Amino acid sequence: MGGLPGAVEAYVVYRHTLDIGKVSGQEFKNGVIRGIGITGGFDLNAKHDAGYNSRKRMLVLGPTLKMDVPGFLDVSLLALWESNHPSIAVGAFDPGYPAQRYTYDTHPMINAVWSIPVGTWPLSFDGFANFIAPKGKDEMGNNTVSETNIDMQIMYDIGGAIGAIKNSFRAGFEYQYWRNKFGNSSLKVGAAGGNVASTRMLRVEYHF
Repeated sequence: MGGLPGAVEAYVVYRHTLDIGKVSGQEFKNGVIRGIGITGGFDLNAKHDAGYNSRKRMLVLGPTLKMDVPGFLDVSLLALWESNHPSIAVGAFDPGYPAQRYTYDTHPMINAVWSIPVGTWPLSFDGFANFIAPKGKDEMGNNTVSETNIDMQIMYDIGGAIGAIKNSFRAGFEYQYWRNKFGNSSLKVGAAGGNVASTRMLRVEYHF
């Protein structure tokens, strides 16, 4: 949970990839491809603030290529079924604002997720990248635009380095680039927060 003062925001993101090779007992390795799969999942979002009050719901499904690299690199082409039901109070500024849950156009996303070891050091290069196509009109009748969200980290395995369970305690540096968040563009009248966020962070993980 997180957000600005006066706002509370919660996210739930779930993805699962079914490895077709393991299920069928066949090998689908070919060149740079280690295997194939089907990825499905969902996103849930709830935000309580003084204005928009987002209630995002999204289902995802599509094929995945498992690339033959150290560690793993999965690349998926996913269909997105997304809807939202923000506070109808926002609609006071627009009589045509939907009072019911609003469904966007079904749209595609190219997704990559990876964790690749760095040499013989207890380091890994981890992250994900989402390239999302426009999803039609938004709740206020504005055209949405393409969205890019890249989050990557260099993580040091402190647990493994001190003889504890491997990857039980990790720390490192993280960078996130997010352009046109949720399909919004700063070129649109009334768009909040601009169209590019570039954030550097320290990241610490403890795994039970």
